[in-house]
Amino acid sequence: MNVELAALRSVPGFRRALALALAFSGFLAISYLGLKDLDTTTLTDARSALSSGAISGLVAIVYGAATAGGEVARGGLGLALIARHDRRAAVQDRLLAYAAAGALLGLGGAAMAGVLTYVLLGFGGSKLPAVDDLATRVLGTVVYTALMAATGAALGLAARSAAPPVIATLAVLLFLEPLFSGLSDPIARWGPGGAGAALTRSATEDLPPAWAGGLAMLAYMGLAGVVAYALTARRDVP
Repeated sequence: MNVELAALRSVPGFRRALALALAFSGFLAISYLGLKDLDTTTLTDARSALSSGAISGLVAIVYGAATAGGEVARGGLGLALIARHDRRAAVQDRLLAYAAAGALLGLGGAAMAGVLTYVLLGFGGSKLPAVDDLATRVLGTVVYTALMAATGAALGLAARSAAPPVIATLAVLLFLEPLFSGLSDPIARWGPGGAGAALTRSATEDLPPAWAGGLAMLAYMGLAGVVAYALTARRDVP
């Protein structure tokens, strides 16, 4: 797993994903706080700004799907299996490596959101969120992005291509889930969006506790991982 993680961190794709996570998190934090009249910022808005790092989860799952799917399409997994014939271990090592890479993306996004929130509110003379608020959201974001990256990698390994899992993931997270969440309360609470929001505390709606959201996200990742392993074990690997 250490070898796979070192390889992931050394390529430009990871650096681009990290740059996107930082940019999206910073932009979202500023959109919650604004740049004027910061002394009137409510505690709810301040906490929402602290949760802005959760947007890194979208970056993480797309990064995982595109990179893992691209590796299989280029024959990278096949080359790895020449030296190590255990396909289960190969899939497991990759999912763990992507989870670690996703955690780094989440840590970067959470750090950007936290720094901007405290700096802007500090200069604006507003009341600062408690340290507990920051710690809860940083931890939730790191766990969330780790699970999202591993889920994306599993989808990429299953599809053996980069484009289809990326397109499908974006369609589900940005269009289908929001649509059906408005029609079904269970989907709103337990779908990937609701579970992720519960884990990262990035929504003000009535959502499950953070641990329950984390278990739901773990279940999604586990299901994707089982599918990836089953397909990898049954078919020829290029």
